[in-house]
Amino acid sequence: MYLICFDISDDKRLRKVAREMENFGLRVQRSIFECHLDDDELTELQQRLARIIEADKDSIRYYSLCNKDINTIRIDGPGKVSLDPRYTII
Repeated sequence: MYLICFDISDDKRLRKVAREMENFGLRVQRSIFECHLDDDELTELQQRLARIIEADKDSIRYYSLCNKDINTIRIDGPGKVSLDPRYTII
């Protein structure tokens, strides 16, 4: 899982980035998404976002979380850690 955070200085670019992010993950806060991605999907997302942002003004951070990290996430308030949609536990 990747925790992806962004700070976009222009409202129009911000909306474009948010819409693109919704194709790849779950919004957990305004500018933070949890995304279950393989290497190819991460590369695709990074390429799409690079076409939207202005690198000298905008910032996107990608934090890779392993299962051990995911199990230590604590949430105060509503919400829960997103599950990988490719796998279903029965």
